[in-house]
Amino acid sequence: MTHDERLRHEARVAGLREFRTPSLEAIERRRMQLWILAAVVVVTAAIGVAVVATWPSLLPSDLAAGPTLRVSLVLLSIAFCAYAVDKERALQRLTRMLTDERVLTAALTNRLHEVSLLLEAGRAVNASLELRDVLDTILRSATELLDAGGGSIMLLEGDHLVAACVQGRIEAVGGRLRLGEGIAGLVALRREPILIDGHADPREFPGLADREPYVESAMSVPLVHRGEVLGVLNVNAAVGVGFTQYDLRAVSVFAEQAAGAIANARLYEAERAALAEVEALRAAVAGGRG
Repeated sequence: MTHDERLRHEARVAGLREFRTPSLEAIERRRMQLWILAAVVVVTAAIGVAVVATWPSLLPSDLAAGPTLRVSLVLLSIAFCAYAVDKERALQRLTRMLTDERVLTAALTNRLHEVSLLLEAGRAVNASLELRDVLDTILRSATELLDAGGGSIMLLEGDHLVAACVQGRIEAVGGRLRLGEGIAGLVALRREPILIDGHADPREFPGLADREPYVESAMSVPLVHRGEVLGVLNVNAAVGVGFTQYDLRAVSVFAEQAAGAIANARLYEAERAALAEVEALRAAVAGGRG
């Protein structure tokens, strides 16, 4: 059973069925509700036993004559307390798992911050801000961060995604995918990251093409800058390795920094192209006067 499956199982045992990944705050609320209810049941049972012992005449003769009702109330209290203790143990296990997850996420965030600083330093020393260099740096940093086996960056051009940078399958450069088709197309359309383990279901991803060679685990994350989808970052796990939700969260944070770098590089290229047009126009005007 994977970590995520154990997390969902413990959440169901603890009574948090509406949560796929419950927060620590939700666990504390559940714990408070559980023990308040336990206290109410115990107090109510104690009052019932006291009433039966003090005023037996208030009850029907067949109940008051024997200890049946008092024993039943005591057993009910014991049973509910046992139930509360069992749920408390599940909540404690869930708390430990989520605490460990937060620690690991914090560690990954620190690594992402380091990569972000590297990207910032690279842009600072790279006076040309060539888009190709930026894409290569982003993809290399992503694969190194996750010890991945390869990946690609697909940029959005109209209603198609075009593979602009590929690591692992050079022949895939220039490949096109319609928006909404396949895994990357669906990620770009919905603006939501996707983690795939094993074979992807073609029913979930219309137009899905077979991945050759076969990839055991992969992630696709949208590259969004200021509300605009620029493309999709795809990362493939190395052979025998599977990505987790931790990795998906990490690469999602990294993609935010990457999208900003791509937007800056595109802006620089546009400004350079505009400047070249102005220079060409000036040269033409000067030649006409001569």
